[in-house]
Parts: sequence; C-alpha cells; structure tokens
Amino acid sequence: MDALTPEHHTFLRSGKNFGVVATVGDDGRPQTSVVWVDSDGEHVRFNTTNKRAKGRNLRRDPRVSITVWDRDDPYRYLEVEGIAELTEEGAGEHIDELSRRYEDKPFHTLTDRVIATIKPTRILDYGR
Repeated sequence: MDALTPEHHTFLRSGKNFGVVATVGDDGRPQTSVVWVDSDGEHVRFNTTNKRAKGRNLRRDPRVSITVWDRDDPYRYLEVEGIAELTEEGAGEHIDELSRRYEDKPFHTLTDRVIATIKPTRILDYGR
C-alpha cells in the first residue's frame, strides 16, 4: 500500500488544483466527476452529497480513483487509487472550507453533505 508524502499533502491542500474522481456505477460503467480536493495528510478527501452518483456509487462499491492536476502545469498530476469511506460528520464545514478556498465565498448549502476519504492503495506521481 502506498502512502501520501508531505509533498503530496501540500499539493492537495494548496491552491485550486481540481481532481477528477472515478467511481463504479451499478451497471459496472465508470462514472467521473470534477471535484474540489483536500487532504488530511494521510488520505485524499472530497465532498459530495448522498444523492449524487458518486455518493451512491461509493456506498455500494467503495473502490475509487482520483486524478488531481496542477492548475499551473496540467502535465504535472497525482493519481490515487483506493478505498473510500463516507462520513457525514463535519461535511457541511468541510464543503464550506473547500468553497472558500476554491471560490473565495461560503458554500450555498451545507446539508446532506458527505466527506469521501480515500485510503490510498496505489499512488502515481507524474512530473511532480
């Protein structure tokens, strides 16, 4: 199992680097979404709702992949595969924190939010 480095954590927490998260739909097809990203130093995190496809998919099948690219140099990116855990605890505050970082304003709705926390099983670091 791979682990995030301090450099990965800094990359995931700084600036406005977007990610594309891929989950598995109930029909087996991949489902992707652009997301705001975060890290707690050990895991990659993003926020969603229970009713969105990625939230529903992860409740059924927690396998996930996320690619986060450097906003200033998209040929530099970090890909993390792993297993996601979902929690509602602190999710409203988390989306508000992400919104302030990415859009410089509070998030408009803080209810029905979940934090997806990805425990890395494989990390690929390109150009970083």
